[in-house]
Amino acid sequence: MISFAPFRKLIKEKNISTYYLRNKCAEYNLDSKTIKRLMNDESVSTYTINSLCNIFKCEVSDIMTFITDNDTKSE
Repeated sequence: MISFAPFRKLIKEKNISTYYLRNKCAEYNLDSKTIKRLMNDESVSTYTINSLCNIFKCEVSDIMTFITDNDTKSE
């Protein structure tokens, strides 16, 4: 599973609101649905990841992390 917990931590540390991301970063096309997906660990495009790395001048690992899925899935 991909987690965007590092992204949520990053915006909290930098005191950046989702309002700022939606309205002040318009050139990167971050809409409210995309921000909601990030906040809920749902899938986003690589374009979105690229945009966030450009906005924050950071690496992908500063935005997301991989967590191994549990082996409890039914087959």
